[in-house]
This record gives sequence, C-alpha cells and structure tokens, in this order.
Amino acid sequence: FSIVFDIDESLSSYSTVKLVLQPILENAVNYGIRGIDDDGEIKVKGRLKESNVILSVQDNGLGMSEEEVSLILTDSNRIRKRGSGVGLVNVNNRIQLVFGKEYGLLVESEPYVVTTVSIRIPAIPYNEENRKTLEKGHVFGEEEMRNGKE
Repeated sequence: FSIVFDIDESLSSYSTVKLVLQPILENAVNYGIRGIDDDGEIKVKGRLKESNVILSVQDNGLGMSEEEVSLILTDSNRIRKRGSGVGLVNVNNRIQLVFGKEYGLLVESEPYVVTTVSIRIPAIPYNEENRKTLEKGHVFGEEEMRNGKE
C-alpha cells in the first residue's frame, strides 16, 4: 500500500493530544486495506478550518455499512466483526474529555470504496505551557482555547 501525507505547514504551530492518529492509521491498515485485491492507499490530511485543526485519515479499502459507522464510536458491548473497536472509542473519548463534546471523531464510509476518519480539535497554539497542560490531560475550558493558554 502507499501512504500520502498532505499536511498544511501552519499546523506545526498548534497543539494536539498525543497518539490520536496512531489507532486510526492502524485501523486503516488492518481493517481497511488489508486483504483488498487492488493497491491500497491511505491519505493523511491536516488543515486549519476556522478555529479548528482537522486531521483526517482516508483509505480506499473495505469500508463499512451505515450501521457499522453509526455504532463505531459507541462503547457498547456489541460483538464487532473486525477487531475490538476500542481504539477509536478511546481516541474520541480522550479528545472530548480534554476539549469538550463538540470535538472528537467523525467517521464516514462507503462499503468497498472509501473510509474517512476525521479528528476535530480546537486550534490551540503550541507552546511549552500548553504542551505540559495537554500531557497532564488537563481539561481546556472555552477561555483557554480562545486564548491558547491557561
């Protein structure tokens, strides 16, 4: 498979929560493109949109039904066809815990065509204080996100 990175350079000046892309990329490889007959492709994009950082991982693999997509971010005890599904649930929960319920993951898919998982977080300037705050798992309030600091 191939992987393409299309990250806006301006994103290097913003903070994020550690390890939010890893489980999404792992899912794209293990459950998206593994086992497809055609050449697999994963695209990782990063953009600044209004006052948010939008990161997305898209694959041209197996995709999911509407029903699977609607259930993927719930931590119900349902039996999953592929994998545990806890990686995406955990990433979504961590983002929402730190930044609020209006942030997190969005999953879109069309069976056997494409799956896109997008991450939406506030655009918080990267600095040492914000880095330490995020590493501690501190919850950012509205004022802190607007000002980019505690």
